[in-house]
Amino acid sequence: MEKLKRAIFFWTLVLIFIITAPAIVMYAKGYRFDFSRGVFVHSGTISIKSNPQDIQISINGKTEGAQSINRINNSYNISGLLPNNYAISASAEGYQTWSKKTDVHSGLASEFWNVILARNTYPRMDYATGGIEKFFISPKSSLLIYTKNSQQNLTANIFDIKNKTIVSSFTFPGWKFIPDARQENIEWSPQEDYISVPVEKLPAEAVPAKQKMSSQKDSTPQYSYFIIDTAKKTFFNLNELLKNNDINYVRWDPRDKNYLFYLSGDVLYRANINNTDDLTAIAQDISSFDLSKTNVYYSQMPNELVYKAELNGSGNRIQLTSDFPEDITRNFRLIAYDDNRIAFFTQNKTVYIFNAGEFDTYFKKLGTDIEGIQFSDDGKKMLYWTKNQISTYYLRNWNVAPLRSENTSEDVTRYADEIKNVQWFKDYEHVIFSLGNQMKFIELDPRDHRNCMDLPQTTLGDPIVGYNLYLEKLFFIDTKDSSTNLYSINFPETLPFLGVFNQNQPATQ
Repeated sequence: MEKLKRAIFFWTLVLIFIITAPAIVMYAKGYRFDFSRGVFVHSGTISIKSNPQDIQISINGKTEGAQSINRINNSYNISGLLPNNYAISASAEGYQTWSKKTDVHSGLASEFWNVILARNTYPRMDYATGGIEKFFISPKSSLLIYTKNSQQNLTANIFDIKNKTIVSSFTFPGWKFIPDARQENIEWSPQEDYISVPVEKLPAEAVPAKQKMSSQKDSTPQYSYFIIDTAKKTFFNLNELLKNNDINYVRWDPRDKNYLFYLSGDVLYRANINNTDDLTAIAQDISSFDLSKTNVYYSQMPNELVYKAELNGSGNRIQLTSDFPEDITRNFRLIAYDDNRIAFFTQNKTVYIFNAGEFDTYFKKLGTDIEGIQFSDDGKKMLYWTKNQISTYYLRNWNVAPLRSENTSEDVTRYADEIKNVQWFKDYEHVIFSLGNQMKFIELDPRDHRNCMDLPQTTLGDPIVGYNLYLEKLFFIDTKDSSTNLYSINFPETLPFLGVFNQNQPATQ
């Protein structure tokens, strides 16, 4: 009898092993049993990489415990999901919630690599810049220059961001900052040695005689440029230095600190501000130009073909385009990313793009009533916007989920009220903008819906906003004690060194 019991027990274990072993092997290989269909199916995965890193993940309203989440490549991975549609969310205490609905497919991962949560509230860094109107951060992000206009003069202050002190201050009696219609801004030279300040002459009656600069006479041009020497803390009038009242679109040479480019009439010049005899005419019959780190690009009349040349004007010019859209107006601004990606921004706010893509070369009209454009640093995308809508154009295939194809456009968001301060975020998968006094942050990922989060709100109706990707700070102007003042917030959150998860905190809150 005892022998029979042992035999029954043994063969029962064998039967259980025969039944369960395949299931264990299939489970280890990622298969799960689908009870609705009565079969084993290859499961899928949801992967989320977030900022901040310590988040709580919910799927279909159920919070996933730490034991069900794997941490691979600094991301959260929820595996073993049956193919289906899932509602997922990422949240953290003190932050706004990110959510999506996504399809999980057999044997595949639904990846979300750019999940960023904005705080509900942010502590503000206050800078003593009372009366500020506009600001421009230096290339090294250590300084900024901000302007204040009065009825009689323009003041420009150079400000140390880290120490929060004014380094130097300059006053230009009889001038004001150039109007936005000219589409010119204050520009730092690449090494912060010089600053060009475009200005417009104030009406003579607005400036008391004793405050007029000694060089300011009736022959002074309506528009001019002052050059600030940041080391010597001095400035001079560029028009007077070069004895030329017709100077437009001043740009700094990206390699040689003492040189700048400008248009005079239809001639493109390169000038040495420390040696006026060192003046080179790069090309004639020029309607617009732009600079890269290595070349100067220009459009030449009458056919408006685009050429590039070396920055110093030596060597042969190279023709980049062979035709030009017939309906483009002659008054336009050329914006070049490189030889293969060039935008044309017309005076009537129509934008065309020349794109020598992977398989074809073409001109494309992106739209009308466009307020601004901005290439991504990798040149694969271009951001463009009207007063009420933000869009992106893909100049190259985007091979990270969600996939996007070259020569396609997407509308990111649209509002009835006017949109301002549109600019790329550092990952080029999000866009920062403002709507009235509310600063906002929206993702490009179109799956299900685009998450749009609120950043700080100002008391100022339409603040100037600027994101600095090197400092990872969002700068903006708001009112303080009835005066405008500069502020910043840290955004996004600072991640642990090398992106390592904080082992002292659980993955879920």
